[in-house]
Amino acid sequence: MIGTSLLTLYRSLTRHRLFALLNIGGLALGIAVFIVLSLYARYEMRFDHFTGASKLWVVEETYTRPGDPVQPNPNTMGGELDQLKGDFPDLVGTRYKGIGAIVRKDREVSNEDSYAVDPNFFQLFQYPVIEGNPTATLADPDGIVISQKMARKYFADTSPIGKTLDLDIGGAVIPYRVGAVIKDLPKNVTYQGDLFVRFFRERFSGSWYDHWGSTEVATVLRFSDATAANAFAARLPDFLQRHAGPGHNFSARVADMYHQNVRPLQDMHLTYVGDRTMVTTLGLVGLLTLLIAIVNYVNLATARAGLRAREVAIRKTLGGTRRALIGQFLFEAVATVAIAALIGVALAEIALPFVNAAGGLDLSIAYWGKGSIVAPLILAVLGAGVLAGIYPAFVLSHFRPASVLASARAPGGGRSGARLRQGLVIVQFAIAILFTTATAVMIAQARHVRHADLGFDRNGLIVVTSFSHGALETAQRHAILAAFSRLPGVVSVASGNNAPGSQDTTNANTMNRPEASERKPSIMWVEVGPGYFTTYGTRLLAGRLFDKGHRAADDTAGTDRHPVNSVFNASAIKALGFKSPADAIGKTVQGNGPQTVIGVIADQRFTSPREPVRPTVYYLNTQRQTAPFASVRFTGDAKTMEDRLEASWRGIAPNVPFAARTVNANLYDQYYKADTQRSRLFTIGAALAVLIGCIGLYGLAAFDTSRRTREIGIRKALGASTRNILTLLIGQFLKPVLLANLIAWPLAWLAMRQWLMDFDDRIALSPAYFAAASLLGLAIACITIFGQAFRVARAEPARALRDE
Repeated sequence: MIGTSLLTLYRSLTRHRLFALLNIGGLALGIAVFIVLSLYARYEMRFDHFTGASKLWVVEETYTRPGDPVQPNPNTMGGELDQLKGDFPDLVGTRYKGIGAIVRKDREVSNEDSYAVDPNFFQLFQYPVIEGNPTATLADPDGIVISQKMARKYFADTSPIGKTLDLDIGGAVIPYRVGAVIKDLPKNVTYQGDLFVRFFRERFSGSWYDHWGSTEVATVLRFSDATAANAFAARLPDFLQRHAGPGHNFSARVADMYHQNVRPLQDMHLTYVGDRTMVTTLGLVGLLTLLIAIVNYVNLATARAGLRAREVAIRKTLGGTRRALIGQFLFEAVATVAIAALIGVALAEIALPFVNAAGGLDLSIAYWGKGSIVAPLILAVLGAGVLAGIYPAFVLSHFRPASVLASARAPGGGRSGARLRQGLVIVQFAIAILFTTATAVMIAQARHVRHADLGFDRNGLIVVTSFSHGALETAQRHAILAAFSRLPGVVSVASGNNAPGSQDTTNANTMNRPEASERKPSIMWVEVGPGYFTTYGTRLLAGRLFDKGHRAADDTAGTDRHPVNSVFNASAIKALGFKSPADAIGKTVQGNGPQTVIGVIADQRFTSPREPVRPTVYYLNTQRQTAPFASVRFTGDAKTMEDRLEASWRGIAPNVPFAARTVNANLYDQYYKADTQRSRLFTIGAALAVLIGCIGLYGLAAFDTSRRTREIGIRKALGASTRNILTLLIGQFLKPVLLANLIAWPLAWLAMRQWLMDFDDRIALSPAYFAAASLLGLAIACITIFGQAFRVARAEPARALRDE
């Protein structure tokens, strides 16, 4: 029986090679896209799914003062866990703090991904251990846990246990003894690291350790379940009022301006609604692409039903039952899907390296063990095969032998079959146009954020991120800036404690105008060095900037003088209630003492395009800024300039590794990269979905035009021109494509409106994107069916009338 079924399947596929190629090829592409995008969605949705992760919650803090970001911050002050344990003795928690340690080995220095953690960190974060005991290691203040990568890098093939690594932490060189090696962590783990040492206040904290509102460490707590976590969160307001209220950081009721919550660790990755929407959408793209491929199969199978009508009639005449025929055709459908699945898996394997490169991922297909695709793939083949084959099977088995054998031509499904095929084409192209519209909007938004006016000149600008390293002394920083300024091609240099894409300090003060005391926005303050605004090419809206002629009055270094001369950005002036930038010049603002507004600059977007620019005030400090970054305005080639800067750096601070990048690269890596990579994946998925739809449309066009050969011959014999025939055939197939727009446009508008809402700096959702997607869909449809239609339309009437 199985042998007969396989033989029938083979004959069916080889007799109609074009339809077999279109069916299997379309399904294979659909399955490949489904596999790749399902792997991606699973990768993104399964961040932090290591053993025990489901019981971990991260403490978040949020300011509710006007002007402060509403996005919760997943970091707390260093000493919060100590105070929490004082009030909640049974609480289990740990801390995680980046320390930017420099590893010294054989006269070489390098920055490594290093963190200070509590001794119980690896009891909560149960990362796989290769050798040693991480908890026992961290019980020693000078013990260190390293990753496999670090073990290979510094100790080659020998065991690193018991050996030492010298770490330079803030200028102090400390020999650490290796006590454990953990497995290299996958990319979808939030709290990464290659070096872990024990966290304690004396070595890794300063004056901000007990300052509520500071963001020094990640504080992670363990609870038995969500109920316990929520019960703890309900007690946090009272805890904060006791420890952070009057007599501490906050003079009023804490809940009015500051609150904390706990978030599941496994929910930390996709915090923005737009990120979750994008990942979910990409998963849906894979699912809908597979649906398009299945729709193709149903379309072509029902269209081909007439070609097998006489075979069905003869089988029934010879005793074949309808049940047996349904079984035969369902078997053929499942077998066809299985063949397509094998090809699809091969295509997915070929595509994964390119997808990983385009999306910055490390996706792979697992065939055995945890995460294996074998069982889901078998279920998908059976499900898709039955779904794709059940309607054609019932259509074919329903034919009556007498009427089929007596007919001059095979049946084609009648009006109901034609309507079904048209409906399926509408579904296909509605999805394709939806994808195309979404792709156009995403590409336009990605291009917009890369080229938008950020309030400063981003081109020809390098940020030296290593300038903020704690191992550098103030005198070294001044020497480095002076050396940079003398290099060929350098236009200007400056320092400040924030830079585009790099910002370690976000301190803010509540400020108000004496004549408008009811307005008390929170305004972030930034310390800058001489030439900061000139180096960035900042636009001055009113007043003046800090300059040499007013240095004595402007400089706040080493003084407690008031009033302080300050430069505000436009958002701060608006938040304070001034009518215009010019109206603010010379006015006094209260905030940690009186401040005089000497200048107003345009907002500078140094952070994510998703977040609004914060109200900001700038102070001049010629001596020392907190955690400063150096900025270099240059002309010429960026790589050449970076090499010159590094050579100059090594002459002054050889013990601190040099790190710098262009502003464009820094912004891209920090804020644009994820959206750009997801847009690329979406574009690839959308393009393949359109291609699969075109494969189906081509197959239908080939089938329909071949069935209408005699009709077209009669039309031509009666005087119809080739142009008339082309118009008739192409118009017939374009109607469902046009109707597809009515479905696609509102869905695309809703989806992209929701996605764009996550961006503070965003494009307008113009009708041009929808029109362009529709025109592209029509053009592709025309090109797809033109060849078949033109071939039939050009045929000689006599040859067409002899058809069949």
